Amino acid sequence: MSILLRATTPLRTAFVLTALLSASLASPVLANDAPPASASTQAALSPEGRFVQNLGDKAVAILANKALSADQREEQFRDMLRNNFDLQTIARFVIGRSWMTATPAQQDEYMSLFEALVVKTYSERFKLYTGEGFIVSDSRPEGTKDFIVNSNITHPDGSPATVVTWRLRQKGDKMGVIDVMVEGVSMSVTQRQEYSSVIQRNGGDIEALLSMMRTRVKSGEGLNEKG
Repeated sequence: MSILLRATTPLRTAFVLTALLSASLASPVLANDAPPASASTQAALSPEGRFVQNLGDKAVAILANKALSADQREEQFRDMLRNNFDLQTIARFVIGRSWMTATPAQQDEYMSLFEALVVKTYSERFKLYTGEGFIVSDSRPEGTKDFIVNSNITHPDGSPATVVTWRLRQKGDKMGVIDVMVEGVSMSVTQRQEYSSVIQRNGGDIEALLSMMRTRVKSGEGLNEKG
């Protein structure tokens, strides 16, 4: 999830990817007005494929709607994260083994800070949407609980589409996103590498990571931004 982008990923991909993560929060009017995938395309998709395609269709409508304020988008994104992404799984993967050595209070603070940084990172990128499109190409099961869904982000300048792969996990009757890979680069792994480095440089002390995250939240920075 992670939904995290490396500096080398084209920013236009970041903007659309951000929107895809908030897609299911479109208001009823926006959801109905979004240009959906064709009926034949939808029929050919698996349930997990339709899940991701629907996110993309609604996301395009959200991004194209300039009437939404920054606060409205950020609030919708926060709600979407809680309802449609398995943030607990994502955040625990990103922090690795340090989760097990953290106190309950540290775990709670880490989860709160992680969510705040994710929201900040991507809500800022909503502002630069330039007309990209989104389409799911195929999907497959991965193990007994996960699914891999491949999609393409198309660009209005006619440049080659960007390949975005989604990893979904089924828990009971609910499906949620647990990772996003842009051109083969896992966003969760990227963030895990940074956080692991911070902890290791400080003798395995998770408090050093929490301090860095507090500073970023306070200063209005995102997940891996330098300000």
